[in-house]
Amino acid sequence: MKMLNGPKIAVGLLVILFTAIASVNAAEKPPEIALKPDIVIKDLRIDRISSTPTADNVRITVTVINTVSGTSTGPFKIKVEWTENPTAGYTTLGTSGVSNLINDPSSISVRSETRTFDHTVPKGKAYKYLVTADFMNQVSEADESNNVNSAGYVAR
Repeated sequence: MKMLNGPKIAVGLLVILFTAIASVNAAEKPPEIALKPDIVIKDLRIDRISSTPTADNVRITVTVINTVSGTSTGPFKIKVEWTENPTAGYTTLGTSGVSNLINDPSSISVRSETRTFDHTVPKGKAYKYLVTADFMNQVSEADESNNVNSAGYVAR
């Protein structure tokens, strides 16, 4: 009985197959992971800009940044609301658009945008201000839960 070269041929074919697969895989690039931007309210300030016997005029200053390096947001809007009683709801004070927040790793500083909103608070009243960045959900973000901040002001 004569031995067939079947095992040698099978091993040879496997070597050729694995070599071909290895060369195809080596030529392929790993899939790119698309990073998402993350809009954060970096600073929220309420400053009295003037006062009368009956009211304080205040300026709400909102600064937003994109915290994810190498991403940009595209357009979005910031909304400021106010209330005397948070359980009763809020009234919109104003909105303002931001065209794009770019976080460029080659830049020394992270680009931010600042918007201001003026309001009059009657003497003796305490107002709470609620600020929401990207309130229309125009930007798909890495973290959608960190776009809100609040602060209060009492006119004395």
